[in-house]
Amino acid sequence: MLLKCTKDLMAWLQYDYQEPCAVYDDLYAWGATLIRGEGYIYHLLLRNSATGLALLFDLSDGDRFPTISEERVIAYLERGLGELGFDSDDVAFYLKEGEQCSFTAQFESAYERKKLKDLSAWVEETGLDEAKGSISTLPVMINRRKTDAKALFGELLKERRKEISRELYPSVSVKVRLLLPPGYNVWRRFHLPLDLTYGDLHRIIQVAFGWDGFHLHEFRLGKWLRIMPSEDIDNDFGMDGAELLDEDEVTLVEVNMKKMTYIYDFGDYWTHEITVEKVLTVEEEQKPICVDGEGSAPWEDCGGPWGYAAIMESLDDPDDPDYEFARSWAGDDDWDEDDDDDFEEELNDGTPFDQRHINVRLKVMFR
Repeated sequence: MLLKCTKDLMAWLQYDYQEPCAVYDDLYAWGATLIRGEGYIYHLLLRNSATGLALLFDLSDGDRFPTISEERVIAYLERGLGELGFDSDDVAFYLKEGEQCSFTAQFESAYERKKLKDLSAWVEETGLDEAKGSISTLPVMINRRKTDAKALFGELLKERRKEISRELYPSVSVKVRLLLPPGYNVWRRFHLPLDLTYGDLHRIIQVAFGWDGFHLHEFRLGKWLRIMPSEDIDNDFGMDGAELLDEDEVTLVEVNMKKMTYIYDFGDYWTHEITVEKVLTVEEEQKPICVDGEGSAPWEDCGGPWGYAAIMESLDDPDDPDYEFARSWAGDDDWDEDDDDDFEEELNDGTPFDQRHINVRLKVMFR
């Protein structure tokens, strides 16, 4: 059973809840909020996501501050559905299939959240005593048609649905930005599985930015943690006192920060800022995929960020003494000065962002 709770209700939960890793059949999902009466009398308002059927429960039960738990909510549902006259065997099957309650602060739609808010306002305006007797008979709008919520819930209850949820898989949205002089905006965004190793992340970045992988690299997480290939750990003097971890032994879920740094080629010193944006849940097991990006990545061994910027500046000025040198970097090693009209077609400013090409490479790498 899934309870989609308002902030007021979440504050009353008496345990450390975890977001559910499943998509629930709407028949087994309820919007939920607290309504306070006089003094310390609280009521739990539930609204079924599939039918709009509403139930209102007195939470006091002799307690000044009610405890809201999975077991208590299931008990309320059993009592409330029984009082409405639904077949006891259907209700028992429903509660068994629904299993324990999962609590979430997320509503799939603003519409459902609004309907719960409107219903709560109606209860407070009508009065708790009167609302209890009539709330389950309120008509609801389903697909723009007025519907008897109680009758609809009863029909769906008899279907005895067995598959109430689909498993979700956790993933993470990660943005990798190459730090370049002002005027250059080069970045890639990925959706990645949380069990991805840092060695895999290194290979993904290499593909996405067109690096050749000929140079040393490492990840830096703050001042005291560095992640690198195992052979480089053996050769590192560790003079900065940071802890060194093997990139093929550490996953994103085990070690990460909101912002990290990936450095490639300690000569040119290409610095990539990695931002862990948010954790996502998807219905299929997440494979590494590039979902967005911008800008061409520089050429390998071109002198680092400022060397790249100098080459690009020379390309814009035919009178620059390094103009011919810059053109060679731009893909025109053997150019004819008399045939300069065709040069613009051959000119490149590094490795352009090609999302399709990146994802074809990643698909082969992570079959």
